[in-house]
Amino acid sequence: MARLLSAIAFAIIVSVAPALSQQDRAIPVPNADIEMRAAIANARANLPQFWEAFAHPRPGEERFALKAAISDRGQTEHFWLNQIVQINGRIIGTIADAPKDISTVKFGQRYEFTSDKISDWMYRRYGKIVGNETMRVLLKYMPRQEAEHFRAMLEEP
Repeated sequence: MARLLSAIAFAIIVSVAPALSQQDRAIPVPNADIEMRAAIANARANLPQFWEAFAHPRPGEERFALKAAISDRGQTEHFWLNQIVQINGRIIGTIADAPKDISTVKFGQRYEFTSDKISDWMYRRYGKIVGNETMRVLLKYMPRQEAEHFRAMLEEP
């Protein structure tokens, strides 16, 4: 059975903030989606940009979040995590999405993961979203008006 890459498209994009919301909507994408795989590879390749901004945010840079793959019983979901900290090479964040198929984590839970599980990253720069390569792919799966709304929020690469 093909695994689904579940990418979050609604509330986390609207506001990756300490006040979490369970009003997220997952958009399932086939595991074989070439564009999504390329987006994840690009996000991983540019992860040093995220860590540099995270360690030394410039004026207007805020709301840092990482997306991590979490697997359970043959299913994999990709969750946004915020309130990120790094401690001795460990990455810890707060699950900012309600699980759909995974029962080992829950919304609002603190979760420790390794960098090899990171599938995307993002932060805001003066309100515009920097990064979030997977969202750029998801735009084609959304209704036109919704896609236009999110496209307007993305900073041009």
